[in-house]
Amino acid sequence: MTGSWTNGAQASDGTGKSLASGFCTMPDRVSVSITIGGILPADRVPELIETANRCGLSLEWDGGPLTEIPSGEPLCLRAHEVVGGDIDDMEDFCCHNDLPFRSWFDGNYGHFTPEIRIWIGEGPRQVYTAAQDEKAVLTADEASQLASYEAIMEHFRQANYIPPPLHILPIKAPDDTAEAQPSCE
Repeated sequence: MTGSWTNGAQASDGTGKSLASGFCTMPDRVSVSITIGGILPADRVPELIETANRCGLSLEWDGGPLTEIPSGEPLCLRAHEVVGGDIDDMEDFCCHNDLPFRSWFDGNYGHFTPEIRIWIGEGPRQVYTAAQDEKAVLTADEASQLASYEAIMEHFRQANYIPPPLHILPIKAPDDTAEAQPSCE
């Protein structure tokens, strides 16, 4: 792992932003994807859609703005040309709403390497070095820190986490039974 996040702040630098975030020039635009799962109350869906659209995320590569969210399968959002690979707002939305996710952003040679970020619904966000094909990789330094074959295999198992399906929890209608009960008056 190249770092971890705790309560929205990256432990290695304390900024709460991705290592790729910051001042980016036009060539610092990269492809990103995020897969989201868990249970989201229906009244939070508009904010999810707004956040995804603000980040430029869509259901398809080069797709249009989101208008609805499918339920019953992991939600896969993606985009090209995202400045610095910054979808921190989307990841923060997921953390604040207890939605596990796996995100990936491509690297920019000479500026930052591709990363996978995992949040399983609790604990710190985990960050893994990745390749351009969204797969986890290990640098020689990371492999030597892990030290054993078992630790290396566990690293890859964790980096290949797939979030559960996203379920939209319907908003309950007001309970009309209180009005229907006879009064003691």
